[in-house]
Amino acid sequence: MEHAAAVPPPRHAGTAALEFMLAGMLLLAASIATVETMYWHQMRHLAYLALIEAARAGATSHGEPGAIARAFARAMRARHAAGQPGQAATRQQHAWNRQQARTGLPAWRIAILQPGPTAFADHGVANRGLRGPPRIRNDYQAEQHAQRLAQGWPGGAGPRSGLDIFQANTLRLRLVYRLAPLSPWLGALLRASAALAQACARPAWRQGLLPIRLELEMDMQSDPALWPARPDVSYGDARDCDGLTAAASG
Repeated sequence: MEHAAAVPPPRHAGTAALEFMLAGMLLLAASIATVETMYWHQMRHLAYLALIEAARAGATSHGEPGAIARAFARAMRARHAAGQPGQAATRQQHAWNRQQARTGLPAWRIAILQPGPTAFADHGVANRGLRGPPRIRNDYQAEQHAQRLAQGWPGGAGPRSGLDIFQANTLRLRLVYRLAPLSPWLGALLRASAALAQACARPAWRQGLLPIRLELEMDMQSDPALWPARPDVSYGDARDCDGLTAAASG
């Protein structure tokens, strides 16, 4: 009597299942990375367009920080345009407030790198109306430059700022926008890797945020004026980290 031979179980069944699971995890990770990369580029492009609008507003309003902030926020509303019409501004502000409450960091900040207080010390004049902040004249720049040369300023550059009158009439802004990733996995990865980040990016990484850092220059179309600072727009230095020195953020 013949007996059917027992068929041994596949030796590699467990290995195949493990390989399938690992492949699935890698595919999921690649998909998340692709989506996050696209999202980061889209938000970076939107932030750059908003920074252009902010610079235009500043160039035509004597560099007034409030005008810069309003123009930037208005341009960024496209991120929250979906949903009930007319509520984009409210949704945007709520999102920024929630992020700041959760992380302790503002969602964004614009620094006026140029002209700064030292430029006004070099090139500023009293307000013609005897009211309002000191200003730098935007007209007759060639004549002003010749006057600085006659004063013995090398290259027409002021002794405090190192800027000539043309540079003092150039608005230079720096934006730091802290973007919350779509995936909590990426946020966790950023927090775990914060020690590897550059000093200026480290505070954002510690909170699971991706910092977008942009700079833009635009010729002034009005007399630059020295204004009081705001929490969201203030005078800064090209060497600092959005109000945090590298040492403080280490």
